[in-house]
Amino acid sequence: MRLRRYAPAPILLSIVTYHHVADHDPSYPYDPEVADATPAQFRRRMETLARYGNPIGIDDLIAAIGGAPLPKNPVMVTFDDGYRSCHDMALPILRAVGLRATFFIATSFITERRLYWWERISLLLGQARRTTAVITYPRTLELDLKDPQVNGKLTDLIKDTQDLDLDRFLDELGMAIGVDWSPQIETGYADKLIMTWDQIRALARAGMDVESHGRHHRVLQTLDAGTLESELAGSRRDLEAQLGRPVRAIAYPVGRRINREQHIRNALGAAGYQIGMSNHSGVNRWWPPALRSLGPIDRFDVRRLATDRGMSDAMFLTQVAVPRLAYLSERNR
Repeated sequence: MRLRRYAPAPILLSIVTYHHVADHDPSYPYDPEVADATPAQFRRRMETLARYGNPIGIDDLIAAIGGAPLPKNPVMVTFDDGYRSCHDMALPILRAVGLRATFFIATSFITERRLYWWERISLLLGQARRTTAVITYPRTLELDLKDPQVNGKLTDLIKDTQDLDLDRFLDELGMAIGVDWSPQIETGYADKLIMTWDQIRALARAGMDVESHGRHHRVLQTLDAGTLESELAGSRRDLEAQLGRPVRAIAYPVGRRINREQHIRNALGAAGYQIGMSNHSGVNRWWPPALRSLGPIDRFDVRRLATDRGMSDAMFLTQVAVPRLAYLSERNR
């Protein structure tokens, strides 16, 4: 990181992705793989970034895409989804260390007090009353509920199915495995796990950036034109109505790059976004304006680095310093 300060060009921008901060707890009822750091890990890593990097925010990133210079060793900290731990755990640490972060919010879950669909799947599987089940939508699928891979198979089905009726799928799954579910049950879980609008406004008042993660956390490549517009423009409207300030950036749900999806790029522009971020580990090379033609910056393909609780502090700093050695997440959110 010290040597990078002396590199004339390009500048490497390292953007770190988090979702949820939580300690290991055997009684934890939700998806244990979503937490990217314990509170102690998160504090150590933020102290490391504050020591060796120059944190930037969305305004700095937009200016850099327009040709403004970046500082040496620029770093960004981002959070996806809207977990309550962002407010309760991450925010106090960020304020104590003096770091700014960007929080990408999936807005429907905040307003409707519903669970993220992957968390609902995890809870349903954890309460299953059967060892096998069959679902018929969106296709017939026999489930071995003792298979440790069954959670991944179900979430992949959601991520990859075109125009999926998500409520129908989740309702059928619950009935197939014999678990009672209702809006009241779901709200009870959501209130323990997901931020409120008051907590999100508290992030903004603390100087954090709050941007879009869609409305229902749907994979953009699987949506028809009308649903895509609702996810993109609708989420931006939701956030601006709640925060009273412009929303400029989006992190793509599940994190897939959209660089070859022209209809999505057009929809992003029409919805008013200036920046789009994936979650597939990669390098952001920022050349000076005079050399920008050597590596043009794609404003809708800003890349980030994945983390998890199993990553050592040494590996964390390694991927920030040398993004080509970045950890590759098996479960991008």
